[in-house]
Amino acid sequence: MKKLLITSAISSAILMGTIPVSIPGLSQTQEIEAAQLSKGIGGRTYINSNGSILVTKIQLPPAMSVSNGTAYIYSGFTGSKEADIGLQYSPTYNVWKPTMKVGANNQETYIEGKNDFTYTKGFKPGSTVQMTIYKNLNGHTRATFWGTNNVGYTGRIITEIQNSNIGAVTKWKLLSTVAVTDDIYRKDIRANFSTRFTDITLDNRAVTPVVDTQDFTKVQVSGNTVDMQVLKTTN
Repeated sequence: MKKLLITSAISSAILMGTIPVSIPGLSQTQEIEAAQLSKGIGGRTYINSNGSILVTKIQLPPAMSVSNGTAYIYSGFTGSKEADIGLQYSPTYNVWKPTMKVGANNQETYIEGKNDFTYTKGFKPGSTVQMTIYKNLNGHTRATFWGTNNVGYTGRIITEIQNSNIGAVTKWKLLSTVAVTDDIYRKDIRANFSTRFTDITLDNRAVTPVVDTQDFTKVQVSGNTVDMQVLKTTN
């Protein structure tokens, strides 16, 4: 399964705004032993459904401690194409910026809000961002992010991967990760941050994700809320 893992050079260009961002559940709390993610560390849950519209609120970490890797909080789906859609942390500006990739296509189109949530701006740490993902809206995959940026503006940014033409998907996912360009760099990652996905719905129905992976990450599920704490301080 292809993860949202982007080389440091590309990530830097994205964050600086020099190129577009190219990129049945259980009811109780769950804690399971982790499998290992490829090219990074993190937590992953799945929603075993082929629904069309996912909505969740993301409580961003109030403080970030990450080195030797790139932090992401994101969702997406698995099917004939893998989609990774969510937020990427910019240490340069201490903000979270939208990122989107469907299959091999990471050339997103900005429909609204580009100037308010890209370049030097992005979602403010500690704030809540509502994310809505449409797997197929008139042939395109669309994401809407609503929240407050680092200069106090509250609004939304809408992005699309056009002509994705997604049909049925096998499952949806929610992740919090730190990515590197190759597995040989996993040992160097240092990270300490937490996030929460709340009010998770699929096609206007509350859903309970299932824990899949806890790789240097504690993942807890309670109803349609998921908490993830990414923690790695040594090799």
